[in-house]
Amino acid sequence: MASAAATRPRREPLTQDRIAKTSLELIDDIGLEEFSTRRLGAALGCEAMAIYNHFASKDALLDAVVDKLIKDVSVPPMGEGWQSRVRGFARSYRALAHAHPKAFPLLATRRFRTRARNLVDQIISALLEEGFEARSAASLFRILANYCNGAILDELSGTFPGATEDHPSIKRVQAFLSPEHYDEIFDRGLSLIIDGFESKS
Repeated sequence: MASAAATRPRREPLTQDRIAKTSLELIDDIGLEEFSTRRLGAALGCEAMAIYNHFASKDALLDAVVDKLIKDVSVPPMGEGWQSRVRGFARSYRALAHAHPKAFPLLATRRFRTRARNLVDQIISALLEEGFEARSAASLFRILANYCNGAILDELSGTFPGATEDHPSIKRVQAFLSPEHYDEIFDRGLSLIIDGFESKS
């Protein structure tokens, strides 16, 4: 007859990868404000303190979550011009944000602290190999990053509240502030950035 120990299901071992993956799933579910190592421990089936055997701090854990997020963002290869590569990256970054809206603020604020720096290097490398000088490549990267983060965070903040009679101008354009226009507005903003750099080339 098998002993109780032999029939008990084996607990999946804790690893950095498993902890980071479960953290992202938990943040997607409950949001950053509710996320804690205590709740993460419950999801993993361990004590919260066991997590710190794999990560030096909660900050280090959140950086690992960013690394999980960033793997879904891509920079298109050479072949169709820098304009197409800029659009491809921006759309990939935005798609990630809408797939993980509750976790995206981590990426927007921690991209220079993690492996996300590799993505930044890829973007700047793409611009340099497309013929941009260093100053222009840096400028386009900063403008593109600022635009994407701002536009995406605005989209994720929720639908624009209904206007009252006290705000007649908002009421007049209310229909065009709704989510069904987000794609069009985002792409228009990208076009303005691209057109601005094309006019100076």
